Amino acid sequence: MTDFNAPREEVVFYVPLWKRNGISLQQFDDYWRDVHGPVCARLPGQMEYWQYHLSAYDGGIFPQIKDIIVNDDPEDQFLGIAELTFSNVEDRTTWFTASSILMDDEHNIFSKAIGYTTSLGNTRTVKSELANPYPNGAIPAIRYHVMVRKHDQVSVDDFREYFIHTLMHSIGRSDEVLQLRYHVFDEIDTSRPDAQGVEHVEKEGKDYHAAFEISFATGLDRENFFASDQYIKAMSDGGCIIEMIKPCLERFASTFVCDHQMTLAGQRGSSTAQLITDLGATNQIRDDIKNLMLTNQLSD
Repeated sequence: MTDFNAPREEVVFYVPLWKRNGISLQQFDDYWRDVHGPVCARLPGQMEYWQYHLSAYDGGIFPQIKDIIVNDDPEDQFLGIAELTFSNVEDRTTWFTASSILMDDEHNIFSKAIGYTTSLGNTRTVKSELANPYPNGAIPAIRYHVMVRKHDQVSVDDFREYFIHTLMHSIGRSDEVLQLRYHVFDEIDTSRPDAQGVEHVEKEGKDYHAAFEISFATGLDRENFFASDQYIKAMSDGGCIIEMIKPCLERFASTFVCDHQMTLAGQRGSSTAQLITDLGATNQIRDDIKNLMLTNQLSD
């Protein structure tokens, strides 16, 4: 299993996802993790593939910092993030080329899917003390996914310098923080066409420039961290750089690809994988059944 505390080469495709109107959150969750996810997991090139299922953020947790907006606008509320990692840009291009099959499926559950990419060196796990970085279900921690938007007048270089070397460095030193991972986004690709009513291009001024995920063992750790001088100073120093943050609480996560191989969730769907695990159905993970399910062929 990957050691997240060791530096590694990776590029990322990171996609906030808005639920389609007219379907329930349960339908959104179930279809995404049991139908769409296993299709995506079978496409070539991936090193890892996570789905993060999120709650709407209505304020009250992240403290207000002068000159920085904490966005709780329902229009901007996505309820999922897909994160796919690749060993190099070539593997990501291979996946992009094969992913047109997913575009035909998006409209079933998504109204909007805004894809961001990162370049080598711009995605990093600063700290990870999670017992299992490849979950299929709720993790035993409190985790937030936070989008970050810079002020228009701030250059990309100045934003990245502050975000990586001040904000992420400061947060990563906190004892209350269990896990910290960040992405600094490339300039967004506006050439992706909309697909059957699913928006792929963000409205002008609405795109983000970075994201991070941050985990706490307990609510006490979270509250102590947000009240700390360390956090408040690091954020306050960015008041003229960061325009807005958009936090979302994770409800649960599903891992479909790990170390270039499909997980049980990738092979069988997330709910089925949970059931097999909870029941201890060891026969279901034997090579002969795996081969039958993936190839429709019985092993000799």
